[in-house]
Amino acid sequence: MKYITSDVFGVKSKLIASYVERESVDARFKSALKDGNEVIVYGSSKQGKTSLILKHLDEEEYVKVECSPQTQSIDIYKSILRQLKIKYIESETTDSSYEHGGKVNAGFKIKIPFVGDTNVGAELSDKKTDKASTKESYIEYNLALAQDVSELLKSYETEKYIVLENFHYLELDVQETLAYDLRVFQDHHIIFVILGIWREANRLIQFNGDLLDRITEVPVEPWDTNDFQKVIKKGSDMLHVDFSNVEEQLISDSFDSIGVVQEICKYSCTDAGVNETQNNAVLISQDNLNSALKKKAEEYGVRHIRNFEAFVDIARRTSNQSGKPSLAFPYYFIKLLLTQDFEEIEKGLSRATLLEEIRKIHHRPEDVRSGDLGAFLHNLTQHQINKKIQPPFVDYDRGGKILKIIDSSLYFFLKHCNREEILGDIPNPLDDEESNNCVN
Repeated sequence: MKYITSDVFGVKSKLIASYVERESVDARFKSALKDGNEVIVYGSSKQGKTSLILKHLDEEEYVKVECSPQTQSIDIYKSILRQLKIKYIESETTDSSYEHGGKVNAGFKIKIPFVGDTNVGAELSDKKTDKASTKESYIEYNLALAQDVSELLKSYETEKYIVLENFHYLELDVQETLAYDLRVFQDHHIIFVILGIWREANRLIQFNGDLLDRITEVPVEPWDTNDFQKVIKKGSDMLHVDFSNVEEQLISDSFDSIGVVQEICKYSCTDAGVNETQNNAVLISQDNLNSALKKKAEEYGVRHIRNFEAFVDIARRTSNQSGKPSLAFPYYFIKLLLTQDFEEIEKGLSRATLLEEIRKIHHRPEDVRSGDLGAFLHNLTQHQINKKIQPPFVDYDRGGKILKIIDSSLYFFLKHCNREEILGDIPNPLDDEESNNCVN
């Protein structure tokens, strides 16, 4: 059987052919789907969360909602209803109105036709109607109440899983609302599968302690060397290539990221002229690997450098509410990433370490207070969302008070880039401050 290289190795929106099951992840996920709890799949970006869903759930077994910074819980519930083809009309504030004419109630109430009502199609057409004439044909539900949503889904006897992709993009208050709603859904045996980019356990339990023992968490990390070897072996057999001369370095340089391993394998194959299954075995050489590493470093570099520049926020702001010049925490945070010992970054940076190191390099160290740094760290995810950094590359664990990189490709980039050169190209807020002082 012939395979296309990009279907065997790489990162795609569909399941890649070299996917391998891991007992600690796949078995736990399959078990979680059956135990009646809500399921939380988490880990760094490009570490196999979506692939886990694609491997173990058929498309007809679930509905999926892609979360965004603008998504509210109501939007999620409406999307679920639409995908399940549950017809509804919005409650109106007037007695006579257009059912789909743009007027929307300030609340979140909807009306659902009785299941089996033969007049459903007619009632939902875009025409002017008199509510009084259809009042008895509908049941009212409030989408702001998880109890109502649960009752509605149960009345339609839906057995599909509900997958929430990119949960981390939601604003914190929306995440908190959903954490409370999950408690209700679990009672009604409606199973949500939530995918999020973070690395600490019990993320949702921080919002609602009542979820303890009601959710099953499935971390997709860590990947170990044996896992990577199985992936490379499976893909190699499909394409009839041999990575034996470069496998050790390939895995080492990928920094525990399956996404990076997959991409380096793909680029190494294409550099060797392997675009599909070969008739004769092809040996992947050191030159092939070096070329792949260089290409991926350049490719990742474009995105990460742009993210750094957006994160720093080069808008010229000379003072905060107190009248003092800005402390420019985003700039000094990026400066730490580009100057700190790489091994320390891999382990994660504690809040105490961040405070100490930023004071060492800050132009006004006496003004760098723990409380100010804490406020910056607590808003870290939202700051990245506001700057359109997708996916986020760093996350702060409030419980453990430690900062971790959550974009698995960033380690690869930091190891292969010229960090000093990149830092020199990032605007320094101190230059802006001095310039303003000269003008004044």
